[in-house]
Amino acid sequence: MISDGQYEVDLFCNIKFLRISSYFDVSGVFPISLLRRFYNLESLELGSCNFKELASFESDACEDKDMIITIPKIKKLKLVLIKNIRHLWKQDSLLDHICASLKCLEVGQCHNLINLGLDLSFFKTLTTLDVWNCNGMSELITSFKVQSLVCLVTMRIRECEVMREVVASDGDEASYEIVFRVLKRLELHCLQNLTSFCSGNYTLWCPSLEQVTLSQCPRMKNFYQGELITPKLHKVQSTETDFRGRWAGDLNATVEQLYKEQVGYRGLKHLKFSKFPELIDIWSKNPQEMLDFTTLEFLEICDSNNLRYIFYLSTAFSLGQLRQMEIKRCGNLEQVIKEECPITMVEEAITDSSKIIGIFPRLQSIIVESCPDMTSFYMGSKGLECPSLVEIKVTGCSNMTTFVSTFSRDEDKEATIGDEVDNVATFFSDK
Repeated sequence: MISDGQYEVDLFCNIKFLRISSYFDVSGVFPISLLRRFYNLESLELGSCNFKELASFESDACEDKDMIITIPKIKKLKLVLIKNIRHLWKQDSLLDHICASLKCLEVGQCHNLINLGLDLSFFKTLTTLDVWNCNGMSELITSFKVQSLVCLVTMRIRECEVMREVVASDGDEASYEIVFRVLKRLELHCLQNLTSFCSGNYTLWCPSLEQVTLSQCPRMKNFYQGELITPKLHKVQSTETDFRGRWAGDLNATVEQLYKEQVGYRGLKHLKFSKFPELIDIWSKNPQEMLDFTTLEFLEICDSNNLRYIFYLSTAFSLGQLRQMEIKRCGNLEQVIKEECPITMVEEAITDSSKIIGIFPRLQSIIVESCPDMTSFYMGSKGLECPSLVEIKVTGCSNMTTFVSTFSRDEDKEATIGDEVDNVATFFSDK
């Protein structure tokens, strides 16, 4: 650690980024006075440290409060794997000065962190707030303290296992409204226990909100129960690249619709789409994001003219329990599996140098009947490997010339094409 007299006074004066990692001190307090040497510091990152707090006058090594004028005002603060910290800092901390011009705050993997802290006066300049994988947080901030976020443009909250709400009510519901005046982007991802964005009966006003990305929040029945004003918002996206999004007239109605569409189908093992006709429309709009069928063992899709493909190749990786697939009388279906781009997940799944992808590890049977527009099961740039596949039956698919571009399976397995048993030599085309 840097100490007085060890280096030239001006040695660190031009450094703008400082990262401190793997620092373990018995006091558990970040020695914030060392920042006096970094006059022009703009970005501070702390990682894998045992700090319990980020310094107050009582615990810091500073002898005089006058030294505060020599500590820089940073624009970005990132905290990752600060194991023992419960609050970011306390009132009258030196960080009040250091963060007086803070623009970006990132907090990740701080599992003992309860919330953002006791004093948020310095948040008045914050434009970006990113919190992820903080599994001790049941809420991010209270409804009173959220008023400090007057400049916030982007809020991202991801993978916080116990978070039930983002803004928690502090009980004073009649005195004020909650206003995110300049908030444009909100992302909520993989929050397994999140039930709503905010509790209470305030008026929640987001006049600038244009982009909401919501995914893997299975308990979120509505966005907010009180009055909600979002005049510029016209869709809810499942990913940043989901440009079409979903919209049911307003944000609350859209979130409620998404919840209803998903909640009834979790944990299914046997699914016939003919028994759930509303699923065809949901599936055709965004199959890879809207529904979670990780437990599915039997899938039957019949009598649909809306589908041109069943799912993306990346979606196929989540169907690890699937044993049987039947597709019948789908008049406009062209392929069962479509290869999307980019295909990062696909590239990671390649098993060897021959570009073979292992999918459907338990799939034993594929039956396709009366799909006249179907040209192939899968026609992509990669080959497929289905290690458990025993049966392939295709009938009434007059336009099908190739089942898949490259297919790996045991040579003694048979494919039934029409009423004949084929040795599949011409049914699989190597690219």
